Amino acid sequence: MSGDRKFDVFLCHNSKDKPAVKEIGEQLKGKGLNPWLDEWNLRPGFSWQQELERQIKNIKATAVFVGKGGIGPWQELEIEAYRRKFVKLKCPVIPVILSCAKKEPEWPMFSEGNT
Repeated sequence: MSGDRKFDVFLCHNSKDKPAVKEIGEQLKGKGLNPWLDEWNLRPGFSWQQELERQIKNIKATAVFVGKGGIGPWQELEIEAYRRKFVKLKCPVIPVILSCAKKEPEWPMFSEGNT
């Protein structure tokens, strides 16, 4: 459970790409970072949307993963929510293309200027 801990990065992903994202999350943990991943940090029996809203203030950055599943519908909502928060607080939104991606993804316009 996440409580009110601080997190280094939110791992925004399509559920179809979860295995690759979990592996990267484990690597981040091994480097001393604290990633937020739904499977690791959501409380059973609670709305995941409300939990994300509650935790957004505790997350310093987001990594938007795109792999073989493309950008999923819930992922689009997460991207929009974090974009608003991070523009206001000047926090990074990091686009990540997984090696399993079918082609170069079409990124939302907000991320075109991101490195």
